[in-house]
Amino acid sequence: MGQPEQLKQSAASPVETDEAERVEPGVALCLSGGGYRAMIFHVGAIWRLNELGYLAKLDRISSVSGGSITAGVLGLNWHMLRFDANGVATNLDEEFVKPLRKLASKTIDLGAVIRGILLPASMKLLGERNWYLPKKLGWLPKLHHEPETVPAPA
Repeated sequence: MGQPEQLKQSAASPVETDEAERVEPGVALCLSGGGYRAMIFHVGAIWRLNELGYLAKLDRISSVSGGSITAGVLGLNWHMLRFDANGVATNLDEEFVKPLRKLASKTIDLGAVIRGILLPASMKLLGERNWYLPKKLGWLPKLHHEPETVPAPA
């Protein structure tokens, strides 16, 4: 995988070219979605790729949903992986597997479900006295997606 600064620059702007599309050389890994199950499944797949010496040969990773959690942790910790002469990350367990297992051990569903049910209901009951949402979302930037209409001269 490339240098972090190069990755930031390439991710910041879309690639626009007049050239015809072409297949880029290299090895890619695609991680599918499926929530926590996919996240843990992909840990096993990456673990096996590492055992075979293929992890170090990856040029890019594409992911969605649960696979993106796995890809994110791998990308975040990539610079800390120590590859031996065979291309095997000798510290994959410490820098990648354990952090994802720790994340997977957290149960977040119950609290999220309860808040998802109670918050909108309480917001509706409060009506104009609602103080929670405006204060919590007030820090968000104001974006105007539609052009402002200018009144026609009279």
